[in-house]
Amino acid sequence: MPVKKREKNEKFRPVVVVLKEKKGVPTKVQFNGQEYALVHTNYINGNKNKFRK
Repeated sequence: MPVKKREKNEKFRPVVVVLKEKKGVPTKVQFNGQEYALVHTNYINGNKNKFRK
């Protein structure tokens, strides 16, 4: 299927697949062939940041 050319400020509805969820919040999603993960600000490299308050 060819990719549709989109104009600037054009709105569209993408298809997002939820791969993981924790406590009702999607933590890993797949969009446009790529996987994206939710990373909170108090986590660095998968470990909690002990120095940030």
